[in-house]
Order: sequence, then C-alpha cells, then structure tokens
Amino acid sequence: MASKEFTEKAKSDFEKQVARAKWFNEDLDSGKEWTQRYHVVNEYNSWSKTFPEEEVPVKALFQFDNLPISAEKFAEMMHPSNLMIRKKWDKAFAGIEVLETFSDGSVIACTVIEVSFPLTNRDIVAHISPPAKIDWFGRKAYGIFLTNATHASKPPGAQGLVRATNGGNFYIAVQDDEEPGAKCEVFGLTNNNYNGWLPNKSERLIAPRATKAFYRLRESIIEGYKQYFN
Repeated sequence: MASKEFTEKAKSDFEKQVARAKWFNEDLDSGKEWTQRYHVVNEYNSWSKTFPEEEVPVKALFQFDNLPISAEKFAEMMHPSNLMIRKKWDKAFAGIEVLETFSDGSVIACTVIEVSFPLTNRDIVAHISPPAKIDWFGRKAYGIFLTNATHASKPPGAQGLVRATNGGNFYIAVQDDEEPGAKCEVFGLTNNNYNGWLPNKSERLIAPRATKAFYRLRESIIEGYKQYFN
C-alpha cells in the first residue's frame, strides 16, 4: 500500500474509533439497558451491557471521576512508549510486554490477565495506538484505542495461557474545564472474550471482575504519577 493510501486509511480508522467511543457515551446517557456496576462516589463508576449480536458481546464502560492529573499527563503515562515504566506502577494488569513498535508510535503488546484458581490465566495481544488529541463533545481530550492483534512471537496457548479476544477497548481522557492542569476524567470501554471454560456471554460473571480491575488501575495511576511522572 502506498504511503498516502496508508495515511488516509489510518486517519479513517481513527475517526471511526472516535465515533464509536462517542456512540457508547451517548448510548450510556440514554440509559438503554446499562446495569450499574462498581461505584465509588466522586472517584469511579462503571456499567455493563450485553450486545448478543456482536463477537464480543459483554461490554463494560467505566469512568474515572476527579482523577488528580491532567488529561495530557494521563496520555503520557498510558503512551505505548512508556509501557516499560507502566510495568513498575500498574498493579491492575500484570506482565505487559511490548512485542513490536511501529513508526507512528503504536505498538503490539501482550498483557496477562490473572484469574482465580482453578481457571487458567489469560493473555491478550492487542495493537495500542499512541494518544491523539480529539474533540469530545466540545471539550479537549486525548483518545487511546486498542484493537485485537496477532504476533508471531506469541502464538495462542504459549506458556500455558488461554488467548482472550479484545473487542476494541479505548480510553478517552477529558480535560477538566476548571482545573485543566491538575484534573481530568477518563471514559473507557473494556470488552474481551476470555474464551476457554469462561462463558463469553455471561455478563453476570464477567462484568463485576472487569469493572473492579479498572478501579485498581485508577488507584495505580495516581500512585504511578507520584512516583514516576510528578
């Protein structure tokens, strides 16, 4: 593919991902069949919903409220180029490993998902975009998007792990209107098929665990900022 064609396709794909994230925000605001999950007042909220027609049917949305760092700093911390530092501060997701880095700053990475005994731990291979500035309903924001990927160095079943499927996750870090240099909110989606013996369509089993994991990520971000980015 010619360079110009590749650039135009990448731009189109990014615009589709932003539009998809906005659609989820609007669907949540409509209240259509979203079930509230883990909630910590003024800090965190989360919801789940099943879309039976989709390959990855269980969707969990989460929001970090009053995150005490700027949207720009959140984008820096979550930038693929900082994944090696993230391994030091992220207590929510274990074993993040960069498999390949591309010229646009994106990476293919593998993340291990720890599950309770007697189930087998999972791993996910995903393409992670670098943060990019977006308009979020008239507010300044940064978008980071993950899409399912494969890599020759990590065939499914390697190291005895079950390969999970990523349904297209995202983080949208929105600048705070009153304290843009010190605070932001983050709106995100997690949707994965865990495969193996775990039922992919059981919202009751999948959503509570997933939404609590992202609250732990919020806590890790605050501590990681203090230790490595302040």
